Amino acid sequence: MGYFMIDRLIGIGVLAVTIIVFTLFIICIIRYQNIKRVQILLYEENLKLKEQYQELENNYNSSLSSLNELTGKCEELNKNKESMKKLAYTDYLTELPNRTAFTEMLDNIMITLRNEETIAIMDIDIDNFKNINDSLGHSYGDELLIDVTYRLKQAMDENDYLARIGGDEFIVLTQNLQDTVSFEDKIKKIKNVFSYPFVLSTKEYFVTVSIGVAFAPKDGRTSQALTKNVDSAMYVAKANGKNTHVYFEYSFNQKLTEKIETQSELRKALERNEFVLFYQAQMNLDTKQVVGFEALIRWNHPTKGLVYPDEFIYLAEETGLIVPIGKWVLQTACHQLKQWSESFPDITMAVNLSARQFKDRDIVKLVYDIIEETGINPNSLELEITETIALDDIEYTIATIQELKKIGVSFSLDDFGTGYSSMNYLKRLPVSNLKIDRSFLNTVMEDQCDQKIIQAIINLARNLDLYVIAEGVESSDQEVFLKESNCNKAQGFLYSKPVPKDKAVLFLKNQDVKVIE
Repeated sequence: MGYFMIDRLIGIGVLAVTIIVFTLFIICIIRYQNIKRVQILLYEENLKLKEQYQELENNYNSSLSSLNELTGKCEELNKNKESMKKLAYTDYLTELPNRTAFTEMLDNIMITLRNEETIAIMDIDIDNFKNINDSLGHSYGDELLIDVTYRLKQAMDENDYLARIGGDEFIVLTQNLQDTVSFEDKIKKIKNVFSYPFVLSTKEYFVTVSIGVAFAPKDGRTSQALTKNVDSAMYVAKANGKNTHVYFEYSFNQKLTEKIETQSELRKALERNEFVLFYQAQMNLDTKQVVGFEALIRWNHPTKGLVYPDEFIYLAEETGLIVPIGKWVLQTACHQLKQWSESFPDITMAVNLSARQFKDRDIVKLVYDIIEETGINPNSLELEITETIALDDIEYTIATIQELKKIGVSFSLDDFGTGYSSMNYLKRLPVSNLKIDRSFLNTVMEDQCDQKIIQAIINLARNLDLYVIAEGVESSDQEVFLKESNCNKAQGFLYSKPVPKDKAVLFLKNQDVKVIE
């Protein structure tokens, strides 16, 4: 019984141990499985992390590449911005600052300019630059501008700012000016660089400039006012004969305003028929008879009265109105010639052609049309051009004169002796008359040199089968001298001032009339 109980207890113990061991085994298996599962999860998680890391790395590399690309583009944009700024502020030909750059700089200076400070602006415009472009071509004009830039740079000081603000216009801004009187030295220094010739197309050309000068704050307290005023001064220098300099005065603005008003009135004058022709008689020195008239324009202004051509023709040239005005003069003169020729068939009419009118490629057709319209004898019409006009394009001049000579129209070379007076071109030009300029007659009776010049001109003309007309004859002594020198014709106050048609006809009806006022 006792052993049985012991065995039973042992059996129970073994069973208990077995159960415990089995339980522990089961627990181990479960834990192992859990660990395995965790390991699998960790492995999968690790794979995901690696994938995410790879994705992040790819994104980082992509972002870095994009950043580098954007940085490059940003640098390129900055370069383009600088390049565009340079283009916007730099003159493409001379590489000087342009008008925009100059205006911006002047604006900044004027904002901070104190009353005790003085700055100067010099507006430099090349005289007759258009002639270089027209005669040689724009490439040579550009070459001249580059050479001018180089020379101007040599005349600049540390306080100077040089810019090109127009086709042939340069400007110099000078700061920290001690006094305005010493600025004259600066002007002389700049003008001096134009004292020796420029070489273009293997030829030497002398170039002059017109300069306007203004000071701030005296001549303007804003950049706009100062720029306008220095521009006015430069145009006054042009009007004064060019190759000079002018300091701004406030009266210039009044003159400029008057000029603009006159230009506007000129347009209306043509529409309102305010122009009239006056006629100055031309005398045959041998017969003392009237042989013709020169037609001279006047402006019958509604408030100013009779205005002489010196006061408005240059404005008509500038605006281009000279072409329609010149057409009106030629038409009116030819109509008058037709009327007078019915009673006086041998009378001639001289009409001046302006440079712009003569260069108009329709000038031949215009003359043809007016001759046909008025029915005049072409042999009675004389067209006058100056030496300067004739030589501007001598081949064109020769061709035009020859074309009109075919129908009998003759040409006179006006103001002879004041221009080029070259024998080389004179023998080529198919003109019929030479008109001796009045300047030679002013002192002809006191100056033997002028006498010899006039006699030489007359002899030259005779040898070339040309008629000679002397302008500005005012005394009997001058008339006698011209007649003894074999001059053909004369006109001047000795015979008649330019007069309206109703007074001019008195000369034709009464050849004994000596002077018509």
